[in-house]
Amino acid sequence: MLETERYREAIELLHFLVQCDSGDPRTNEEWQALLDWLRTMQPELYAEEEEDISEEELRRRQLTGKEKNNANYVNELLQILQDGTNLAKQALALEQLSCLDHPSINEALKNWLVSPRLPPILQFKVLQVLKRRGEGGTVTLEKLGEKIVLDIQDTPPSFQEFPQEAYSIVERFLSFSESKHPVLAYFASETWQEFLAYAYGTSIYRELLSLSEEQMDAWACAFHLVLEETMVGTPDEEDILELYGMTDRLKFALARATTMFKSFVRDVFPRS
Repeated sequence: MLETERYREAIELLHFLVQCDSGDPRTNEEWQALLDWLRTMQPELYAEEEEDISEEELRRRQLTGKEKNNANYVNELLQILQDGTNLAKQALALEQLSCLDHPSINEALKNWLVSPRLPPILQFKVLQVLKRRGEGGTVTLEKLGEKIVLDIQDTPPSFQEFPQEAYSIVERFLSFSESKHPVLAYFASETWQEFLAYAYGTSIYRELLSLSEEQMDAWACAFHLVLEETMVGTPDEEDILELYGMTDRLKFALARATTMFKSFVRDVFPRS
């Protein structure tokens, strides 16, 4: 969040974490210290009672000032996208470009979007930025081994505007786990948003929107297994299978969804 300048989200997460008892006093102190540091570094986020300014507008003002002071600023950001050496820096450059008004940005983003090496989540973020900047028309992409055609203006501008069906899986997970694992539940929501960006426009995404009730249970169970394995370690598989009511009839759907989520984790959260 800090690398991509999502300061308000980072502050909200830390507010949540300091209310949880990690069981380790040092960890609790570190969370509080980081929250205090953010309050010091981002005082403008606490001045909104005096002046109602959104975080996006504050960022836009800051970046416009940088562009005025550096005639090559936009080209430098575009070069970061082309270098392709650091995903976090690319995402940050993309967010910065979304706030700037320059005639070369849209065409440069459209050309970058069709790069075969572009990670799926960045493809989705580029589509969002192009829509936000008023770009229209269709684009043809290679994504997760598929060739897909997408209308830029159909891109959900925020995760709150995905179809309700897209959240059925994570809602099932939360209904079973939110009270037992509150921190894991928070990261489940974050991870699910990453998954939607990863799968958007592909056959996996279309399948997600048309699952039966039983299939939703299998996908939610697979998501729980993979998320807990990724965040915590070896999950209690037998207990989780029982929690979601998995039967022999759902074994194939469960195995397929588990394989899919593991591929997502490998692609999006590679370990060094």
